[in-house]
Order: sequence, then structure tokens, then C-alpha cells
Amino acid sequence: MTVVITLTLTGFLLFLTFVIGVWRMTLAVMLVRPSCDKIFGWLAFGQQHGPGQAVNALVIVMAIIAVAHVPGVALVAPLLAWMGFLLAAAASLLQAPDPSVGVRLFLLLTTYAAVFALPYAVIQSRQAVVQCLTVALCSSLIPSIYAPLELAMKPAILTGAERLESTFVHPNIYAFYIVSVVTLILFMTCSPTVTLSTFMRRMMFVYAGYQLFLLLLTGTRSAWLSMLIIMTGHAIVVDRRWLLAMLSLPVAPLIPGVSERMSDLDSGTIDTRYEALNSFAWRETLWNDTLKWMATNPPGIFGHGLDAYQSYVPLFFWRAEGQTGVGPHNAFLQIYFEMGVVGLMSFLLLMAAIASKLIYRLGEDFAGSFVMLMMCVGYMVVFYSDNLLDYLQYQWLFWFTLGSVCASTRFAVYQRARSRK
Repeated sequence: MTVVITLTLTGFLLFLTFVIGVWRMTLAVMLVRPSCDKIFGWLAFGQQHGPGQAVNALVIVMAIIAVAHVPGVALVAPLLAWMGFLLAAAASLLQAPDPSVGVRLFLLLTTYAAVFALPYAVIQSRQAVVQCLTVALCSSLIPSIYAPLELAMKPAILTGAERLESTFVHPNIYAFYIVSVVTLILFMTCSPTVTLSTFMRRMMFVYAGYQLFLLLLTGTRSAWLSMLIIMTGHAIVVDRRWLLAMLSLPVAPLIPGVSERMSDLDSGTIDTRYEALNSFAWRETLWNDTLKWMATNPPGIFGHGLDAYQSYVPLFFWRAEGQTGVGPHNAFLQIYFEMGVVGLMSFLLLMAAIASKLIYRLGEDFAGSFVMLMMCVGYMVVFYSDNLLDYLQYQWLFWFTLGSVCASTRFAVYQRARSRK
């Protein structure tokens, strides 16, 4: 029944796209999707298929249509790198014990490429870039409004007994999403691409402060570290006034939940096979056991199969006994394990292609491009410490923002070419 509903919804969304256009539908999806996780979960009734899959299919189809209608856009370096990464993922499916298991993750990765490609295909002016970034920022409004309501219903969030997740299904996803939102605010307040009034600039700073407070309540330490790195780089290189704002950092541990998460790192640090480990020590033990097993069972060129890690982990990690869905909590390790050398190299080439675009853009927008480079650094930090390949909402915001900014180099070249005619 849910399959029929999903297919019907997909058809309706495609019809609606035909009526209002790919551009408007893209903006609409990016605006409302971060608020829909829990609603989609209820509507799916615990089944694998649901409204979320319909939206994913829509995004992929829109990207194919948009790219097909813009000659040459598929040949730009970042999109070629994305295609290489997806080809590596598809090849790894053939190595999996059950290839059907990895199809879900492959389609997720395809949606990440799609939300990156859509701005590349449709943006041809600075106003379009601003529109994309504004929609991306406004997508955080409903989660930000819902957050205090959740706090009122669960006061234990302040003490650390609970963690803030807002409209998302896990606190980590919301935390990484907030990191991108704050970084987007930093970009919009320093880049000449976006023109803000004095009032709007002040409101942006206030909103950034509110987002940072919510970030603390998520209890996600890797997101805290990523945000600290981004803000430090921005404060030192772009706007030193943010150094004053960072003087408030010593106040953060006064929030009971924050101090609880920090003190947790002091206990359970040694694997004695009896003591409960803290989250980082648990990760280190998992990584070490994984690497030891891979020493005698190398992933080779194409890996052990996309999304196959969870089926192998009971073979070498005894703490996974009786648990399901234990991921590697390290996306670099996951890519190497599941997609092999080709997968890891293609991902690194993808990030290198993005970085080269942003470095090329430094000449026309140093501050904004530097902030985006710092966002990539922050992305790599959390990529190292979590199951990031599954975090759709964070990935969509991250790649849509990057796609919008990187596309500005394309339309700038396009406009210069027109002016010479």
C-alpha cells in the first residue's frame, strides 16, 4: 500500500513540477524538506517506502531535466567528479553480498549530487544565487521555531539527560545542519554576492547567536568542534569582530547539558571489555577492530559493497552483538570499506574539485569563498567522526549551498563571454 502511495505522490509532484517549473519546485523542496522528517516518518507507518522517497525521486528527476537542458554544464569539473563518485558507488554494488541493500544508499548519494547540480543548471545571475541562499537559510526557520517547543516539552535537554533534535530524527543531524546554517549566515554577511541592509545584517548576527545556542543543546561534540574551526578561521581571516563574540565561549560549560557532555569524555576511555566506553573511545575501538579485520580482508579496488559494513561488523566487533544498524561512525572509513580504493579516491577528487572552484573564486569574492572553504574543512571534520553519508537533511543543505556558490563562477564566465560579443 505504501508503495502505491509513494508512486502516486511521485507522479503528482512531477505533474506539479511541470506546471510551476523546475526552478520554483527546487526552491520549494529545499525550503520545506528540513521540517518534514518526523511527518514523513509518521506517514510511512514504519515501512521502507514513504513520502520521503517520493521527494528524493523528484529531486533526481529534476536534476536530470535541468542538466539536460543546459548544454555543457555536465562537463564542469565538480559535476564530472560527482559522476565519478556515483560510478564508483554503483560498481561497489556488484561486490556486495546483497546488492539490493546498497541501492538505498546509492539513491541517497544521487540526491546529494542532484541538489548540487540543480543550482549549476539554473543559476545565471547574482540574484538567482541570492535567492537560493535565502531559501536555504529560511529552511531553518521552522526547525528553529519548533526547537523551543521541544525544550518546553523536554526540560531535561538543559541538563543533558536529553538532546535537542527539533524536526529531525537525530540530534547529530540537526547539529550538523545548524553548522551549515551558521556558516551560510557568515557567508551572507561578508560576501559582496549578497547585499544586506544594516538592520538585516544585525538580525543575521542575532539569528546566528540563537543557532549557536541551539547547537549547544544538541550535545554533538564533533559539530561543536567543526563550528569552532569555521568561526575561528572566519574571525582571524575575514572579520576579527567575531573574536569578541568568541570570548563568550567560556560561558558555554555553565549550561548543565554542555558540561555533562564534556565531562563524559573523561570516563570510559580504556577498553577493558567490561567497562562501558564513552562515545569517542567506543568509536576508536570500532575503528581499530575494523582496520585489523581489513588488514587480512582488504577492500581492494571496489570495496566490499555499498552499505555492506553493517552486515560485516559482527565478524570483528564484539560490542555490536545483539545490535542492528551499527555503522562505522567514520565516513572516510565507510567509503574505503564499502567502495574500496576507487571510491575513496573519487571522493577526494570530488572535494578537490570543489576546493579548486572556491580557490578560483577567491579573486572576485575572497571573504565569501574563504568561508565556503572553511565550511568544507568543517565538513571533513564531521565526516571523520560520524555516519554522514546517511544524514540527508544536512547533506542537502551543505551541497545545495556549495552548488549555489560554485555556480556563481559559471555565470560570471557566461556574463563575461556575453559582454565580449
